[in-house]
Amino acid sequence: MRALVTGMNGTVAPVVAERLRREGFEVVAWDRAEVPPDDAGAVRDFVARTRPDWLVHAATGSPDWTATLAVECARASIGFLHTSSASVFSGRGTGPRSLDAEPDATDDYGRYKIECERRVARANPYALVVRIGWQIGERPGGNNMLTYLADAQARDGSVRASTRWFPACSFLTDTADALTDLMARRAEGLYQADGNPGMTFFEIATALNRMQGEPWTVVASDEPVLDHRMVDSRVRIASVTNRLVVRSP
Repeated sequence: MRALVTGMNGTVAPVVAERLRREGFEVVAWDRAEVPPDDAGAVRDFVARTRPDWLVHAATGSPDWTATLAVECARASIGFLHTSSASVFSGRGTGPRSLDAEPDATDDYGRYKIECERRVARANPYALVVRIGWQIGERPGGNNMLTYLADAQARDGSVRASTRWFPACSFLTDTADALTDLMARRAEGLYQADGNPGMTFFEIATALNRMQGEPWTVVASDEPVLDHRMVDSRVRIASVTNRLVVRSP
């Protein structure tokens, strides 16, 4: 089995790739320097030459690139996984969001993710699209929650964490497990993978601070008031509470 994976310089793709290797996949990384995403002909040729069983699209890039990949995978009967985001929702109002909730993001990133989802749905009826939340790595580095906490501490001398914000989130390795499980089940359509059953950002940040040896000063705040959580009973993803222990003050 072979998987062609985009976004290998990012946060999610390398962890998913490692999980796929453990499952016996040969992983081929997409090199943008060699195959420019905006060259549709080169994109189609590369997919044809690689002949993957699955194409995992975890990179950021234009909706046109996403649509071209989706079309090629449909044409060649290649499994196609596109990672979307909880950012398609604004977080305003009452969560968690079910699959029938209408994406309502108004920021540039959220609208971009919405457009990619729409393009995939039009291009490939067999595609697997999975919305994921904020990823928690093992250490700061890359686009994960620990990096945000470390940067906030370095910039402000403390981390302000809202007691009224419920972020969609999961540990990176748990996300990779959930995605590869959906691939193994040959899932199709839209899914939501969120490991937060109801912890606030303050609770999560406080627990992560303890796990990291308390390098940060986490301060409770009452802003923002958001609920980005998502629910989908079909997705097997570990709860963040499996690793995060919230202690009484």
